[in-house]
Amino acid sequence: MTEFFATKNRIAMNFTKLPFSKQNQIDEGPVRTIDSSSLARPFDPPKPVLIVSLVFALIAAIIGGRYAFGAIDGILHGAQRDAATVETNINRGVSYDLPIMENYISLDDATIVQTFADAGYQTYNMLGEGEEGVDVMKIPSDVTLADAALVYAKGVSSMDAVTASKYLVGSWRFTVSHTNGTEMKVRYCDLAAENAQDAVQHAWQSEGWADNGNVTITAEGVDEIGNTYREGTIETESGTHSWRISVCDLDGVYSISGLPSTAQYVGIRMN
Repeated sequence: MTEFFATKNRIAMNFTKLPFSKQNQIDEGPVRTIDSSSLARPFDPPKPVLIVSLVFALIAAIIGGRYAFGAIDGILHGAQRDAATVETNINRGVSYDLPIMENYISLDDATIVQTFADAGYQTYNMLGEGEEGVDVMKIPSDVTLADAALVYAKGVSSMDAVTASKYLVGSWRFTVSHTNGTEMKVRYCDLAAENAQDAVQHAWQSEGWADNGNVTITAEGVDEIGNTYREGTIETESGTHSWRISVCDLDGVYSISGLPSTAQYVGIRMN
């Protein structure tokens, strides 16, 4: 125990003398340092490595430039290309082949659907499970039924202008209801119309009523809710039936930006 304290005291005494006396400093010998001259030299990678690095950098720059150009081009010119595509779709020459209402007014539902099939129309059944009557969508002749079914299932309002101009031109929806007698309707979008009157006249002519002596016009103009209309009667083998053509601006029914501002929504009814 005495040795421990003696040793401890000796260490303490040496510690107190270190700052004031050079005699008690420990000589540790010469200090050796690492030669760092090699680290100061510039690092020059081998030429093959340098060439490969430059090639990869060039490829990265090209890819990045293409993406950047595509993004900028899409912002600056995307709307112009979409407008050109919409115009092309509208004027691509696909026929509506509107059903002649007087030819179907006396037929039963099954016969109507079969007649559409015999005529070569591609139709998509819109009836819900357990519903009666007829509710079919005729699709354009230049699109597939599978593609159209996917598009229509999302709803017309979800379409952009390019999609709408492709799937609405040449299509119509035909319904038959027997709630109060027999009422038939066909509805479609006229994207090529210049105005509402033009759309009414086109529908009138498409039904073959312009030169039909059995057709009488009883009224036309603009009704109380703003629809442009023409209505009257027609004499057929099954008797006298009333008809009406109603037209309104398409953007009042569907909000699809990019379609012509003159596009019209058309409905033809016979009962």
